[in-house]
Amino acid sequence: MRYDDPSVFWDMPGFFYDMPEGAGPSKPNRMSKPKLDLKGKTPLQKVQKAEDLVTATTGNANFPTPTPPLATLTAKANALSAAFSEREAAKNTLDQKQTALETAEADLDAALVSFSAYVESASGGDAAKILSSGLAVKGQASPIGPMPQVDGLDSTIGDAEGRVNLRWSPVKGAKTYEVQTCPDPITAGGWKAAGLPTKASLILDGLPSGGRCWFRVRAIGTAGPGPWSDPAVKTVP
Repeated sequence: MRYDDPSVFWDMPGFFYDMPEGAGPSKPNRMSKPKLDLKGKTPLQKVQKAEDLVTATTGNANFPTPTPPLATLTAKANALSAAFSEREAAKNTLDQKQTALETAEADLDAALVSFSAYVESASGGDAAKILSSGLAVKGQASPIGPMPQVDGLDSTIGDAEGRVNLRWSPVKGAKTYEVQTCPDPITAGGWKAAGLPTKASLILDGLPSGGRCWFRVRAIGTAGPGPWSDPAVKTVP
């Protein structure tokens, strides 16, 4: 029965809505896809998956020419299993080596403590004799030589107008730091004192807003100041 036949009316029997259940047009079949689901699997779980697939498809008429061949899957699964076993053996060996290292270190520490006790007893508390053994004397500060150049000077915009935050890498033995600023461009006579902080940081306020400003810092120790750092520049907020 054609829908465009002029002799056919909408309420005549034979239309789809009037047909018995299941007599209408059939729905197309959806193509199924295999689910591999490798995500989150451990190496050994993947090996087991490969072995299961080889077992299931060996002699299976539905899959006469597997790609890659089942022998290739088996070989690659065996290679992964062997690599996993070697890694585990190496981990066990590393754990053993670490334990041996810690034991040897503890043994040497104990021997050095005993040697220090011997030096203390044999020297009778004479500082010169103790120093002659290669050991330092407790309570005697190690001399600090000239200060090295400050590294890592960094400038960041502060949270207020005319404010810049400075930070740099601490220098061992530094008693204080000297900070200077210079307006842009840098001139030899343009550097002005900006602060003497004891920590490796400084907040500078009151800088000319909107202009570029240069900064440098040096460490000062018992032997005097070290060389100036490489300068840093920032546009002042």
